[in-house]
Amino acid sequence: MMRMASTYRRFGFYLKRLLYHGSKGGEYGQLRLLSTDAGQSTVDSEEIARFARLAQCWWDEYGEFAALHRMNRLRVPAITRALSDTTHVAKPLDGFKILDVGCGGGILSEPLARLGAEVTGIDAAAESVHIANAHRDTDSDIVNRLSYQCTTVENLSATDTVLYDAVVASEVVEHVSNIDLFVQSTGRLVKPGGSIFLTTINRTQLSYWTAIVMAEDVLGLVPSGVHEWNKFVTPDELESLLSSAGFDVVMRHGMLYNPAWKLWTWVRSTAVNYMIHAVKPGDTTSTTLKPLDTHTPTTRSRTV
Repeated sequence: MMRMASTYRRFGFYLKRLLYHGSKGGEYGQLRLLSTDAGQSTVDSEEIARFARLAQCWWDEYGEFAALHRMNRLRVPAITRALSDTTHVAKPLDGFKILDVGCGGGILSEPLARLGAEVTGIDAAAESVHIANAHRDTDSDIVNRLSYQCTTVENLSATDTVLYDAVVASEVVEHVSNIDLFVQSTGRLVKPGGSIFLTTINRTQLSYWTAIVMAEDVLGLVPSGVHEWNKFVTPDELESLLSSAGFDVVMRHGMLYNPAWKLWTWVRSTAVNYMIHAVKPGDTTSTTLKPLDTHTPTTRSRTV
C-alpha cells in the first residue's frame, strides 16, 4: 500500500510537470534542455549520496543493479565491435585506452579490461570506488589493466594529460547536474579519431511510465527514487551537445529491457533507453571505427 501511495503521489507531480511544460511547446516539454545548474560542476550531491548508500549492492547480480549487469550483453559487444577489427581473438581491445565515467562499482569497467583494454574508471562516490577496487583485486587477470579514481569528469579533464581511444558514460547522463559541462569535459578527454559511447534514458511519456512507474514503483527493478524524469535527455538534445563539443554522431539506437526474461535487446525505437556512438574527427590510426552490429538497421532510429 505504501508503494502504491508513493506511485500516486509521484504520478500527480509528474502529470503537473507534463501539463505545464507541454503547454510551452516542444516534445513533452523542455524540462532540461541543457544544464540545470549554472555552476561549474556536474555533481548532484543528492545523487552521489544515493549511490553511496547503494555501494554494497554493486556486485549483487540479482539485486538493485541486476539490469545494469545484464546490459553488458549489449554494451560490451557494441563498444568492442565499434573499436576493434579483431573481435575473434581473446583480447580484441588490447592496446586501447578506455575511460569509464561514472563507473560505479566497475560493472562495465571489468569486462572491458578482460577484453584487453587499459581501463580507467572514475566516480564521484568514494564508496563506489572502494567497492570497485576491492572487486578488481579478486581477479589477477585485470588488476594491472584497471584503475579507479574518485573524481569528476570535469576535474579529470582539467588535470589529466592522457587522451583516450574511447570514453564511455553508461547510464550516467541522467544523473548529472550540468549536462553541457559533462559532455564538453568528456569530449576533451577523447583523442582525435576516438569515440564517445553514451547510454541513457529518453524524456518521453513512455519513459516515465516504464523507467519510473513500472521499473521503480511497481516491479522494483531499480531502487525507488533513483531516476528523475525531468533529468532524462532526448537523443536530439544529446546529439546537439555532442555536435557543439566537436563530435560527429555515427549511431543512435534503441534498447529494450524485458523484465520477464531479464534480457536486453536492440530495438528501433529510442523512446525509452538508447545508445549513442559519436566520433571526434581526426587521425584514426589508433582506433578503427566500425558500424554497430545489432542485427538491426544502424541508421538513426525513430522515437515513438
